[in-house]
Amino acid sequence: MATVEIDQGAGFCFGVEQAIQTAESHLRNGETLYGLGEMVHNSEELRRLHELGMKTIGHSDLSGLKAGRVLIRAHGEPPSTFEFAAASGIVVIDGTCPIVLKLQEQVRKTYLKMDHTKEQLVIFGKPEHPETVGLLGQVNGDATVITTPGDVKKVDNTRGVTLFSQTTMDPDLFREVERELKAHLAGAGISAFRSSCTICGQMKKRKPGLQAFAEKHDVLIFVSGKNSSNGKMLYEFSRSVNPRAHWISEESELDPAWFTGADSIGISGATSTSRTQLESVGKRVKNIISSSYKNP
Repeated sequence: MATVEIDQGAGFCFGVEQAIQTAESHLRNGETLYGLGEMVHNSEELRRLHELGMKTIGHSDLSGLKAGRVLIRAHGEPPSTFEFAAASGIVVIDGTCPIVLKLQEQVRKTYLKMDHTKEQLVIFGKPEHPETVGLLGQVNGDATVITTPGDVKKVDNTRGVTLFSQTTMDPDLFREVERELKAHLAGAGISAFRSSCTICGQMKKRKPGLQAFAEKHDVLIFVSGKNSSNGKMLYEFSRSVNPRAHWISEESELDPAWFTGADSIGISGATSTSRTQLESVGKRVKNIISSSYKNP
């Protein structure tokens, strides 16, 4: 019968784990708690938090709050959100990941020291991602966001560049962007270029670990929310390593046909996927295999 292994390198990243533990602590004390935006890109985990009493709200809902506390998720928020909350008498619990907080400070300090006639900020990230929105808020939106190497054409090549990254981006893609950006500037005779790979250390380790894990199994089940950018990137990477990789967000999506002829099955996931969910999927896979073994 096939073996089933859960990837020891998978599970919530530190920042998400901390924000969720903070939410649980307040909810179990019976407090009214609102999460500003999805606390994690994981529908199953969101359901669990909602069952504990948390309510997810958007920015447009802030002005109508009369009571309760608002939890800022690990991605962070721009200063304007905290200013609005303070002016409106809203109690805020800051669940921003410490790594993101450090990056926000780094971006802000770098910007304030710049000679903006000769220098500019560039952020490697996704424009609509809440972390990148928070970073842009540190500099009043005065930075260019690029997501792919091809986007470097959007960068003004008459000024030097300081490059930062959203913490959850692909490290390999960051290096490509870095090379293209240097070439883009050099082509216009600009040599002033500073780069800071501010991708989270856990993300930097994730791809090598996932590659080794995906290679050792016949089938890989990758678990994450379908709206998780981190999950999409890691799943696509795992599928490039193992063609028998399958992406699910809930165990009900498992297809017994995937395991035909497999001797080993690996279960992995994104930084927004809990160990509990991975273990639950692993248990379900074992039940499917056991049933198939008994009823060939």
